[in-house]
Amino acid sequence: MTTLRIIDDTSHDAAFNMAEDRRLLDSCVQHDAVVLRLYSWDPPAVSLGCMQNPEQTLDLDSLRVAGFGWIVRPTGGRAILHHDDLTYCIVFPKRVAAMGSTVAESYAVISRCLQRGCALAGITTQAHDSVLDSREVRRKIKLPCFLAPNRDEIMARGRKLAGSAQKRTALAVLQHGSVPLSGAFRELPEFMRISESERRAQKRLLERKCACVRDFAPEMSMGRFRECIRRGFVEELGLVLDD
Repeated sequence: MTTLRIIDDTSHDAAFNMAEDRRLLDSCVQHDAVVLRLYSWDPPAVSLGCMQNPEQTLDLDSLRVAGFGWIVRPTGGRAILHHDDLTYCIVFPKRVAAMGSTVAESYAVISRCLQRGCALAGITTQAHDSVLDSREVRRKIKLPCFLAPNRDEIMARGRKLAGSAQKRTALAVLQHGSVPLSGAFRELPEFMRISESERRAQKRLLERKCACVRDFAPEMSMGRFRECIRRGFVEELGLVLDD
């Protein structure tokens, strides 16, 4: 019988967070279980996709002055500033049928969980593939991850609310992503190795095309939102909880 294990974790630094996600991926094949970890980042940090070069992508001096960290994720995609956001990591063996058998199917399952959690928080969302929406601006500037296209993005009133990325091994799957509570994530361009004109363009796009939870639920606390997302996964997956 497939079970759901939830790790309601606290805040950790970037190195711990990515090491823990990798550990969960490596160990999940030992059991027929889906493992969901919810966590945040202290200090705030920029995570990069596995194909990005930190020295070429980041202004490391600006990060150091701000007291922020950085890390390379095991998944793809582009830079994300984790600052006042809720990050999720979900891992499961490929043999777990409830999570889908393809990349598209598992993305869709997890997106439904996130959407249900957002609905419990009073936020109406849609799953949307933004490839066509992003193609024009992608030609002009180097998009951060929250503006780059992806499968089944979580959108709210036409703006992207949650970003996700996935890694698949021979036996298991890891997907993680983040949902910003506040607009702090929009400061990412300040820490990128880009021109001033690109920095201004990215900031405008992050304001126009990306949202945070408090844009729709101004009084939402991190604790309350965590509980909503947790319940969203529990209710949507319908698996027996493993305490």
